Amino acid sequence: MKKILLAIGLSIGFSSLQAQYWQLPNISAGQNPGGLNTDVEEPLAGVTGWTSIQAASATAVWTAAQTLPFAFQFNGSAVTQYKVSSTGVLTFDVASPLAAPSATNLALPNSAIPNNSICVWGVNCSGANDNIVTKTFGTSPNRQYWVQFSSCSNVANANIFAYWAFVFDETTNKIHIVDQRTAATSGATAIAITAGIQLTSTSAISVAGSPSLASTTGTTAGSDDTPIDNTYYTFTPGTQPAYDLSVNSITNQQFVPIGNNSITGTIRNYGANTITSFSLNYKVDAGATVTSTINSVSIPTGSTYSFTHPTPWNATIGTHIVDVWATNLNGSNVDADLTNDHKTKSISVLSENVQRIPLFEVFTSSTCPPCNPGNTNYHLIVDTKPAGDYVTIKYQQDFPGTGDPYATTEAVNRRNTPYAINSIPRMEIDGGWDGNAQSFTDALYTAERALPAQYKMQGTFNVSNMSVTAKVKFSPLFNATGAKLYVAILERETVQNVKSNGETKFFEVMKKMLPTETGTALPTVTIGNWDSLSFNYTFKGNYRLPIDGQTANVINHTIEHSVEHFYNTNVVAWIQAADKTVYQAINLTSLTPNSTQDFSASMSTIDVYPNPANDRINIGIELKSNDEILATLIDALGHVIESKSVKMQEGKNTMSFTTDNLASGVYNVMLFDSKNNSSVHQVIVQH
Repeated sequence: MKKILLAIGLSIGFSSLQAQYWQLPNISAGQNPGGLNTDVEEPLAGVTGWTSIQAASATAVWTAAQTLPFAFQFNGSAVTQYKVSSTGVLTFDVASPLAAPSATNLALPNSAIPNNSICVWGVNCSGANDNIVTKTFGTSPNRQYWVQFSSCSNVANANIFAYWAFVFDETTNKIHIVDQRTAATSGATAIAITAGIQLTSTSAISVAGSPSLASTTGTTAGSDDTPIDNTYYTFTPGTQPAYDLSVNSITNQQFVPIGNNSITGTIRNYGANTITSFSLNYKVDAGATVTSTINSVSIPTGSTYSFTHPTPWNATIGTHIVDVWATNLNGSNVDADLTNDHKTKSISVLSENVQRIPLFEVFTSSTCPPCNPGNTNYHLIVDTKPAGDYVTIKYQQDFPGTGDPYATTEAVNRRNTPYAINSIPRMEIDGGWDGNAQSFTDALYTAERALPAQYKMQGTFNVSNMSVTAKVKFSPLFNATGAKLYVAILERETVQNVKSNGETKFFEVMKKMLPTETGTALPTVTIGNWDSLSFNYTFKGNYRLPIDGQTANVINHTIEHSVEHFYNTNVVAWIQAADKTVYQAINLTSLTPNSTQDFSASMSTIDVYPNPANDRINIGIELKSNDEILATLIDALGHVIESKSVKMQEGKNTMSFTTDNLASGVYNVMLFDSKNNSSVHQVIVQH
């Protein structure tokens, strides 16, 4: 068994013997307490369900009295109402005559703070976008009530924007103080916070580091606005028990291969006594309990331990509920808090281990200065990889400023649903990893490729003039329900949408989604069987370059398009669940027509030779009138090798591509005349 002890680094204790709470820190927990709140931490920027109870105020003020949505006890007494100061204090003493404390925070206890209060004293909700907001999560009797300070700055540094929250647990009466996010427009000065509970003017429990407690979420402009980097401090009523061991997580992937799988996870000691041995138990569905004794460990109070159960699970195809818990602490001691013992996880066992093709979605704009280095960083990594091993899709956006000329309604909608993105550059990896494209790494690429896919996929597409047809086949590897198939037409390279950020070429730009950005619901398919969906779309009208990406100027697909070169289009597809998880992605294979008569209106004959070719491909064209011919050499994955445009005269003409530096394989020669008539010819290069 592999073990890892995580030192918390913060003291656990009381600042007063009268205090009726004990507290533990959860540093960089990677989630919010209980995992109920997974919202993006910009609650008034398109996230539903949040209610503002206080807008920005230039001076310190209390909100009106607010009512809790469920029964709650604070320090052993029932409370129903509270008020909040714009400076980070929530009090249940709604009748207190004390003025709202200033934003200059001090240590607790402090006479400026009312009795029965909770503090993140030091935030300053005085800016234009600052708010105090609330929302209830979960279902009775295990709901959570959140009171969040959104975008509030600090009296010492107006360029820092902090997101802290108070969380109240129904039934357990626990209180959590959550450090959600800290961002900076300039500078990176830490905000000094006083975090804790004040019972009276002489009795308080403070988080270690107060009144100079700094955020653990960083102070960079790109600070993550999801719970993945959150820290929280939990205050539990009563006295800390001697024995309380909780399984915090089951770390097995959601999808695992058939056969033996080790049950892994983390366990945390919430009790006062160090744990030296325990029984580790698991069961799958309603099966028998599997127990092993874990000896010779040392888990101090507040520390976590990474476990691997000695007895593997012989997993069968299907979706199963795995339940893990600990008993017999230090021999025969009973856990004092049974409410937090168990951790369960739904795990799907796949019928096959299929290579994943990860989907990298990048939200970007030619008017976004940091998007340039974001795209550069992304391509420095993926351009060294085999082209078919991943799928890239770029969504040009309508901001900052007036936005990218190739922004479309579909691209903007995809940003909002399912991702609720409000800043770019932004990148989504298989609907899971969410961050700045500048933070993308080779390790992230490798890790995503190592995960198993949940579907097998195949697909083909064909482009004829301005019409695109596509067919996608799919076969589930688990009992999948509720997934959708998304299909997108991309232009591999564009140059006409240059704006202000220094980029001159843009790659894998989304032009149209089929049928729309909302996707197509997949039919139910039995594991191991195949089904398919077909799509077709004809671009309308003529090319137009919008002046910008604003709604009034975006392309109207019913009458026009923004495709610079149809020969340069590609089609990709992916299957995605309602929870945003991408099950598999694919670059569709281009179908090559065998006919050489596509140009019959303008050409008499086309001859591509020799075939197979060695060092050169020759193209003989007999024209009926003078014209300009665009010829493009493309590999089997649809990537452009070389493109050239030649003005030709009526009669016989020739042009050629050098192939001695190309790998042996199948290539396509695509020909376009000035009227966008096309012809495609398959050639084998053989050395």
